[in-house]
Amino acid sequence: YGGAVYFDGDDAAAVLHAWQSWSAGLPETVNTSIAIQQLPPLPGIPEPLAGRMTVALRYTAVGDFTDAERLLAPMRAVATPVLDTVGVLPYAAIGMVHADPVDPMPINENQALLTELPMEAVDALLAVAGPGTGSPQVIVELRLLGGELARPARHRSAFCHRDAAFSLAVIGVLMPEIADGVIQHASSVTQAVAPWATGGQMPNFAPSYDPARPARVYTEDTLHWLAALADRYDPARVLATGQVIRTVA
Repeated sequence: YGGAVYFDGDDAAAVLHAWQSWSAGLPETVNTSIAIQQLPPLPGIPEPLAGRMTVALRYTAVGDFTDAERLLAPMRAVATPVLDTVGVLPYAAIGMVHADPVDPMPINENQALLTELPMEAVDALLAVAGPGTGSPQVIVELRLLGGELARPARHRSAFCHRDAAFSLAVIGVLMPEIADGVIQHASSVTQAVAPWATGGQMPNFAPSYDPARPARVYTEDTLHWLAALADRYDPARVLATGQVIRTVA
């Protein structure tokens, strides 16, 4: 049972405040994220979402469909949705929950991992990315973590920061005329929640141009381990692209 419920941007404060308290009581059979979106008026963008600010409540649940619908009901009632795509889905359709674009485009990503999400953090986020702020970001998303993600892995891995309770992701399109502003504003969004941040990031959301990125993505022990693996299996340094962690020459 999954999909997304979209609300008008004018309802952002009410919806985000409700999501903050509602998400805290969800069972592990449910996951959710919420995003302030500003999607361009392009082909393929649903008309109710194109060229305006909306709030996307993403929702997935496994188990009994009736229970899943009941758990979502309080959020559906917070404001009048402009579009509701939540329903019973085949697993192959899981991509429609976030409905990410399939074509490549130049974007900037930044992220903060949060120890908690008090109402003050929600207000700080609305103050820099909500209605009337002039935010240039396409997506500013809060995602509920925890559950299996938070439990120790059965096998050693390079995945770090399992203690984070929420993630904040900021995504903007790097159109030439606004690229610098998008990057600077994304930093201001993550800084707005700095009092509740762990200081860590996840590798697929951390900005690749940041020289401090490896230290935020991985623990010191993991950095040493990854560098040792690279030295052992690629001593000639043939793999020179991507996110390879190396021993400093």
